[in-house]
Amino acid sequence: MAPLRQDSYLIIYPGSTRTLVQFGIGEDTLQPPTISIPTKVYRDANGSFTSKETEDVVFPIEDGSIVDIDAFQYLLKLIYKSVLKQQSEDSPIAWDTTLSNIPFLLISHHSWTQFQEELLCRHVFESMKLNHFAILPSSLASSFAFGSLQNCIVLDIGKQHTDVIPIMDYTPLTCFTRQIPVGGDLINEHLSDVLPNLSKSQIEDLKRSDIYEILPQDILDQYGVNKKDEDDGALDVAAIVTSGRDTREILEERENSKTHEKKENSELESNTFFDSNGNSITVGRQRFTGYEELISKISKATGEVMNQIDDIPKLKSMWENVIIVGGTTHIKGFREALLAQLLSDHIVTEPEEERLQREEEEKKKNSANQKKFGKVANLPSLNQIEYVQPPSIILTPKFPDYFPEWKKIGFTDVTFLGAQILTKQVFGHSNTSFYVTREKYEELGPEAIWEVSF
Repeated sequence: MAPLRQDSYLIIYPGSTRTLVQFGIGEDTLQPPTISIPTKVYRDANGSFTSKETEDVVFPIEDGSIVDIDAFQYLLKLIYKSVLKQQSEDSPIAWDTTLSNIPFLLISHHSWTQFQEELLCRHVFESMKLNHFAILPSSLASSFAFGSLQNCIVLDIGKQHTDVIPIMDYTPLTCFTRQIPVGGDLINEHLSDVLPNLSKSQIEDLKRSDIYEILPQDILDQYGVNKKDEDDGALDVAAIVTSGRDTREILEERENSKTHEKKENSELESNTFFDSNGNSITVGRQRFTGYEELISKISKATGEVMNQIDDIPKLKSMWENVIIVGGTTHIKGFREALLAQLLSDHIVTEPEEERLQREEEEKKKNSANQKKFGKVANLPSLNQIEYVQPPSIILTPKFPDYFPEWKKIGFTDVTFLGAQILTKQVFGHSNTSFYVTREKYEELGPEAIWEVSF
């Protein structure tokens, strides 16, 4: 079989409010998705789906779940046809190159049913007429963005819901997965309470602006957010002496620069943002509030999910790889605040009484061993014995350094990065067991989607 072209890969990540699309992947670098469209279609007067705007709007996905499979299939085909049109207009030879054989990877939500995925498989091969297709769970895509973590837990914070998905041995544990009906909109509700003069759209604009951030004191202390350099305010006497300039002149320049230095957002009692209509709006320190209930509920749900895992070593590994993604994570300080809440709620420290008792028993045991066997080399010191009940540590994985374009935009859509990485591995491999081919579909039908695995 001829190798599939990377510049022909089609990736679609449908969400409740927007759908991310990319056609073609670069050979050397992975770029953020180039297309973001609303996840909605329309019905005309005859009840047929249309791309033209009407009063009858259909949202095929709600809280990640497919609520109208027909509308969703229409949306996928509409995106595909738009890609074909755009590419053929850009290049006269596209039908002989990039458009001749398009592999399609669709990122799925854990709530999609088997029947829905089979219908999508049939739609891809029979209606869209494609020859290569794969479905990738969004949680698995998130883990691949951080280097294909074997054990982790994914916290995907959306607009109106949050998914808590544990992954063990590269497999999402759907039976333990939990969705809670709170997301970024809960922050909007609290901001509306403290800023009643702002409209709903202005509240959303505030939340998306640079002046809305999370700065609780415990995060300031623990993570050093907006922490000044320790040498701030110190005079470099040697530099003044060796400069040859008048000391008074240098000191005056320094004072003037400090006077005109722009203060950090956290130091201002009030700050200004512009809403979507261009209006300038000033708000006070309410812009640092509103997130508390959301992170508390997410932390509680995370603990309830993790309490179902009885494999201690893997549970420990999962706590050390807490992946935080989703649209709400664009807020400055949100990931740090959520991690601090997880630490506060779930970190386990050995009770002092148990520790003293264990150390005493260890001393007696070591003493008995020495009497029986003589000197015992390399006995572990007491302070090196780890308390076995997890979590004794909670961490978030480090974002890879080799995706500079992605590092600029943050973690919001990092799930798409994982899909890009896996797409190159799946369709760039000679082993067709990772995706459904036309031959497999002709043989097995829509059920062929269950014959492939990552």
